[in-house]
Amino acid sequence: QAYNCLIHFYKRIITMSSLALDICNSCFMLYNSTDHAPLILSCYHTYCRTCVDTFMFLNQQITCLSCSKVTQATSVSSLPQNPYLQPRDSISPLPPYLRKPSGSTVEDVYYSDSDEEKSNSGVSEELKRNLIINSQKNNINLISEILDTNMQSIQKSKSTRKIKNETLNETLSAVERLKIKLENDIKNNKKQAKILIEIEKKSITLSQQFTEVDGTDYNSIKFIYQEGSKIQKILKAEVDVSNVHMLERAICQSTVKINFDKADKFLTDLKAENDQIYMKLSTSLENDSELIFLSTFMLKSLFTDKIATHNKCFKNLSEIEYDHMPSRQFEDLSKFVDVTEAKSNPIHSEVKVDMPISAKSSQWNVVSSKINNNVAGQATKTVSGKPVSFSDMAKKQANPAAAVVKRIPFPEKTIGQTNRPHCFFKMQVDNQPPFRVVFELRPDMAPKMVENFVKLCKGLPNGKGYKGSKIYRAKDDDHLLGGDFENNDGTGGHSASEERYVLAEQCPLRDHKGAIRMRGQERTMDGRCKIGSQFMIWVGDLEYKEYRFTLVFGKVVEGFDQLQEISRIKAVQKSPTSWVLRQTVNVIDSGVL
Repeated sequence: QAYNCLIHFYKRIITMSSLALDICNSCFMLYNSTDHAPLILSCYHTYCRTCVDTFMFLNQQITCLSCSKVTQATSVSSLPQNPYLQPRDSISPLPPYLRKPSGSTVEDVYYSDSDEEKSNSGVSEELKRNLIINSQKNNINLISEILDTNMQSIQKSKSTRKIKNETLNETLSAVERLKIKLENDIKNNKKQAKILIEIEKKSITLSQQFTEVDGTDYNSIKFIYQEGSKIQKILKAEVDVSNVHMLERAICQSTVKINFDKADKFLTDLKAENDQIYMKLSTSLENDSELIFLSTFMLKSLFTDKIATHNKCFKNLSEIEYDHMPSRQFEDLSKFVDVTEAKSNPIHSEVKVDMPISAKSSQWNVVSSKINNNVAGQATKTVSGKPVSFSDMAKKQANPAAAVVKRIPFPEKTIGQTNRPHCFFKMQVDNQPPFRVVFELRPDMAPKMVENFVKLCKGLPNGKGYKGSKIYRAKDDDHLLGGDFENNDGTGGHSASEERYVLAEQCPLRDHKGAIRMRGQERTMDGRCKIGSQFMIWVGDLEYKEYRFTLVFGKVVEGFDQLQEISRIKAVQKSPTSWVLRQTVNVIDSGVL
């Protein structure tokens, strides 16, 4: 079949110039109304029925020999005939006057297949115009809808941009006002810092003068008391500032959850009315964007103002600290002191205090004297005209020599005992003598982790706890791992609550040598860790990256050297997640001190 098609194709090319329009382009036979009927394809090429059926039709597809375009057809009979190529036998015979005597035609006569040429041309144009308009109605409607939609979108966008521009201008104005307020706060803070430096210098001077003052120099002692009381009143305002700063730090270490209390209908349609945002209030410009940093700053300010203004417990903090300040009344001894010649004051030497002498003989009178040390070390005394008082007589020595100055004993400095909880482990390596390890915990920084650790040290009613557990892994002069009281290999453990793992808080204490921390078991979507009972003790210097938040909750205050020795015991890896030490290190007892 392909060979026959190729032959017909070359025959058509060779004889193309001599073919007539009513001849098939494939077989060169005249079209008729039977086997050589002119059939038109979808590509507008025409072939006779025989050629289409023989060379082109295959599997309900007809491939054109001229352009190779495929025409879908169920059968050859379903193709329409070309109305412009009517067969010769269907054309009416010529009239006698056009025939030649021998029977041939005088000239070729062509007949039109349309009657529209005989009608008025205006009707044809009108019909053509109506057809075009009807076919363009859909396009016109589509274009009209597009233009209307564009105008609506433009108006909506203009309104949105206008509102957004107004909002941004208001926000910018608020930011400028906030900037001015923050600049004033910075100036006031610097000013108060300078005042505190001056107060510190003055307090140091007063402390030095107080250690050197004579115990009988009432005026100097009173002057120191008055100056110290003034400084105390100034520092009372700083107590409130310190408490607010502690409140801000506590808020910074917290995380807020933001959700919709009453959602708009648009949010309800989007199914976003239950969406929540968890935000850490401790941010920095180095790691967070400007928007996040300002948002957390505003949230911290709002929480701080609300708690500082309305929280009664917070207000009581200042009152408690005020109560701890010395508030006893200064004893006035001026009525027992009589000074006729004021002694030079070491604090303000230019000021001389003259006290009136009482006329009552029953009153105690202290007469000050001016003492000058001579070369031999003996003292010469100039006394006023009044009789020598009892106090002067008491100060007289039997064998006068260099003047002895009596000092007021300065109270010894004492170190306050900490109120932080302490837990202990009684540990034993194989059959060696046991030793004790004591941990100082920080509930002010990590209350949840401390509570979990304390309960496990005490032991739970169901028998769970650190007592009887083992240290299962160690690294030479680096760290120890323990707390897996279930399997003692790092694959078990359970928190002190009903849940296996609990969410730990974000603690600002850093990892350091001697620190004890919980071992993270799971991590949440927001980056926070869940803990169980396993813990880690750092026994070496750390060279790791310092993180903003850790799982540290205390430090070792006793038994650190023994823990360093334990860290040098080799560990054997049982599986990718389990370890065991070559020697047995038991926690034979645990508890709270």
